[in-house]
Amino acid sequence: MKTKRKQVKAKYYLNKLGEFVIENYNYSKPFANFFPGIAGKYGIPMWVFYVNRGQCIASFGIKDKDHSILEFFPANKSWQFVSSHGFRTFIKINSAKEPVYYEPFHNGFANLKYEIRNSMRMTSGRLILEEENRTLGLKTCVEYFNIPNATYAGLSRTVSIENTSNKPKSLELIDGLPQIIPFGTNNFFLKKMNRTIEAWMKIDNLDKNVPFYRLAVDPPDRPEVVHIEEGNFYLGFHFIGTKAKLVPPIVDPQAVFGEVTDFSYPANFLAGPKFAYPAKQATKSKTPSALLLLSLSLKPKEQKKFYAVIGQAHNTKTLNSCVSKITKFGYIENKLAQNDQLLMKLKNNILTQSNSPEFNLYAGQTYLDNIMRGGYPEIFKSGVIFYLYSRKHGDLERDYNNFQLQPTYFSQGNGNYRDINQNRRNDLWFNPEIGTENIIFFMNLIQTDGFNPLVVKGESFLINDGINLDDLFINTVESNSIDKLKHFFKKTFTPGELILFIESNNLKLQSSYDNLLEIILSSAHKIQEAEHAEGFWTDHWTYNLDLIDSYLGIYPEKFNELFFNQKVFSFYDNSEVVRPRNEKYVLYNKEPRQLHSLTLDSAKKEMLRKRLSNPHLLRTQHGNGEIYYTTLISKLLCLAANKLASLDAFGVGIEMEANKPNWFDSLNGLPALFGSSSCETFELKRLLRLIKRVLESAQVNEIELAEEIADFIEKLTELFSEDAFSFWDKSNTIKEDYRQRVRLGFSGNPVNLPVAKLINFVDAALEKIETGLNKALDKKSGIYNSYFINEVVEYDLVKDHYIKPKKFVQKPTPFFLEGQMHALRLCSDNNQLLALHKATKQSELFDKKLKMYKVTANLDSMPEEIGRCRVFAPGWLENESIWLHMEYKYILEMLKAGLTDEFYAEFKNVLVPFQNPQRYGRSILENSSFIVSSAFEDKELQGNGFVARLSGSTAEFIHIWLLMNIGACPFSLNKSGELNLTLKPSLPGWLFPKNGRYSFNFLSQIMITYHNPKRKNTFGDSTKNSVSIKKIVLLDNNSPVEINSSVIPSPYAQAIRSRKIKKIDIYLE
Repeated sequence: MKTKRKQVKAKYYLNKLGEFVIENYNYSKPFANFFPGIAGKYGIPMWVFYVNRGQCIASFGIKDKDHSILEFFPANKSWQFVSSHGFRTFIKINSAKEPVYYEPFHNGFANLKYEIRNSMRMTSGRLILEEENRTLGLKTCVEYFNIPNATYAGLSRTVSIENTSNKPKSLELIDGLPQIIPFGTNNFFLKKMNRTIEAWMKIDNLDKNVPFYRLAVDPPDRPEVVHIEEGNFYLGFHFIGTKAKLVPPIVDPQAVFGEVTDFSYPANFLAGPKFAYPAKQATKSKTPSALLLLSLSLKPKEQKKFYAVIGQAHNTKTLNSCVSKITKFGYIENKLAQNDQLLMKLKNNILTQSNSPEFNLYAGQTYLDNIMRGGYPEIFKSGVIFYLYSRKHGDLERDYNNFQLQPTYFSQGNGNYRDINQNRRNDLWFNPEIGTENIIFFMNLIQTDGFNPLVVKGESFLINDGINLDDLFINTVESNSIDKLKHFFKKTFTPGELILFIESNNLKLQSSYDNLLEIILSSAHKIQEAEHAEGFWTDHWTYNLDLIDSYLGIYPEKFNELFFNQKVFSFYDNSEVVRPRNEKYVLYNKEPRQLHSLTLDSAKKEMLRKRLSNPHLLRTQHGNGEIYYTTLISKLLCLAANKLASLDAFGVGIEMEANKPNWFDSLNGLPALFGSSSCETFELKRLLRLIKRVLESAQVNEIELAEEIADFIEKLTELFSEDAFSFWDKSNTIKEDYRQRVRLGFSGNPVNLPVAKLINFVDAALEKIETGLNKALDKKSGIYNSYFINEVVEYDLVKDHYIKPKKFVQKPTPFFLEGQMHALRLCSDNNQLLALHKATKQSELFDKKLKMYKVTANLDSMPEEIGRCRVFAPGWLENESIWLHMEYKYILEMLKAGLTDEFYAEFKNVLVPFQNPQRYGRSILENSSFIVSSAFEDKELQGNGFVARLSGSTAEFIHIWLLMNIGACPFSLNKSGELNLTLKPSLPGWLFPKNGRYSFNFLSQIMITYHNPKRKNTFGDSTKNSVSIKKIVLLDNNSPVEINSSVIPSPYAQAIRSRKIKKIDIYLE
């Protein structure tokens, strides 16, 4: 039999509803994506991953990979398995001759005889599949979304079957999952003991037509037996009129597939003209299925729907109590609307109305993705701030990450210091009430050695000492519920845990959840949760400078208060410490190396273990006294001293002294090669400039420091006349002595250093750094070397295999875009800025084919010992690819530096919404971690984006968006110290719609409209080609206020920052 395959091509486009559409998606480039996992304050989130094959949903579950409902597989395996192990729909159409078999959305051999067209439509929170079989006259539609604002975690699946022919049809169908994972089956059992674990599997609640899948007990061998109450469920139903009818799922896959164990086709279902629901099913010791059996009669053009909600519940009682609610007519549609509204409300913070629908939608999606990594601040009336929705980036392509999504109300997750910090950089510009929250939070995780723990956990609370809970609960909690709550509050808690405790214990309240939380959290304090995890990166501290810049950009009048008046800054106390050089400089295979740079300080660990509260806050009296608190300027000086004493032996780069590199993680081997980076030297220059600015504005003559920090600074001051090697050797010795002194804590003795003396220290440090950075500049190309191998060529063998270097040779690696970005950030000369940009564009960092910027130049000349990037194929992952985060960082610095014309020359080539979707291979509303460059050998993949969305590029784009719309530092003080607001948009004329009105939300709530009827650029010196602000009209309490100036003075600037003014019209001429 010959079956001819017609030539089918995928088509990508954005439709009028703002949905990104891929037609014939089974033939498109494979990609992986996910739902946001945002279920609202009072919802239980679920992770859901999908791909563009079959019926798309590849895996889903709650919390993490150990709590899957459909097994987690990496992207490449998901592309293979989703069509067999994902959702399936088998249709058997009754006909006069013999039944006709058809499986919608399946790209298999059996479907080649049909004329089929299908599509997938994606929004932020929905996935819609549609397939029309023109041969059979059937149209199938599937819609997925996460259930928000519910007591359970659920995935909604709605299936509609339409008869598009002119004849009636009678059909049978089976729809659902060939396999579903019982609760309690962790990822280890799925991957390593999949057959054995089946012995624990069981199904309950089948008599209620809603199977409840779980393991009987927790499987590990141990004396105590732990019964599992929770379970996964599959609830299928359809409506007769407005009355729901439950569809009992088939839970034994053999009943449908027979002996076809690969699920390639449903052998038993196809065995005869009529398939009956099995009289008996296996419900134990077998991986179960969740398949719905329906019989449908369809008139011409008639459509019928059925529904499934798949999720997790605490027990069968909880599940059964939800069934009537879930199956109520209109419930699914109502939850779909709630899901849309929830996500739209978040995206409206960055609402943009320009001439480009792609740009508008991309801004909203990018803002949403930024929330997923950095969180969204829930701000209580009492001023308490709690971040929702954040999580470590986990998806099918980042299969290495152990992501976690708390299955509670007010859900939060774990994340890495760098990721969360940088993704909160711009939060103040959307929620000014945050104030110093993030500065304090992240600066307090900095240690006395200038490093920080890697993993930032979700925040918890503890009731303040001396709080009378009986008084606290008056008019909020029923008296018979108070005792249970008192017991609950003896330990730390999260808002979500509190509400779930109340619900699970049926406690009675006299007020709303929101009101109860207001009262409780205002009488509690936050517990900062973090974990060392592994190594210390050299760049993490730098993102705190961005937080400070953001704060001062919106609160310029609080400059001195921030640095001098808030004694709320502490130091994170970590039992993992950096070894001194004589314990980590070794011979390895007869070559000098820096290895095993960290060690666990057992005495420190024991000291932390014995602390009853806040164990990781550094104390005085060398660990035995009170928690040490200081000012921000003092902590910044401590940070600067540590980094200055970490310059390499040439004074060029900051050393990778603690097992890890910097932002460019895949140079993982460089620390062993005594590697260093000029990127952090640039940032040290930035830090020192900030400190100098702070000191010069100080209204005091002295700065109080811990005596150990003061001594550290004074000893470093004596070294600036030394040559580079001597400075390296002696400053490291001073640093090691300092770290030994503060190993367990500060003495607690303060020392006051004169401001003038500190300014001299900073000036000398800046001069030394400038000398080093001049060495980093490659004179031939005009761009900077970012990374260096510092090869030890002479050394003394001290003891055993330990060495003491006597001479280094510095070898730069090939160029990295990162160094150019940092250089642009700190260059203040316009001619030098332009020259550096031109040199970068003329270098091999620029991909001439794609017109984009590569993260690295060709690395072939480097040894594989520098790290995994050298092992990757050129153009792929971190080797010579377009790493979107760094490319966005680079163009951001162009815009900040005033290279506006040059910025817009790159704009459409670089930004994702303007990519050719056929080449990009996925939605142009969503970022990728990297884009395959033209260095990659497979030309078909060049320009293709991989590793979806949860990237630092979101923070960079939001920063770009802010600069485009309002300019840098719009809030300032006039000569009288009054607050002014000066908007300086940098918008190109083509972004203005035909009516000349470009609008956006400022501070997330104030609609600003620029009126530019001539649609000219809002930047540039030429009045012929650009416009500037001539008049501003504010809507204050519904009364217009006209300002004939580009500057909005007080009190209106203050009213805008307080978001009391809701609308601003700005007229450009």
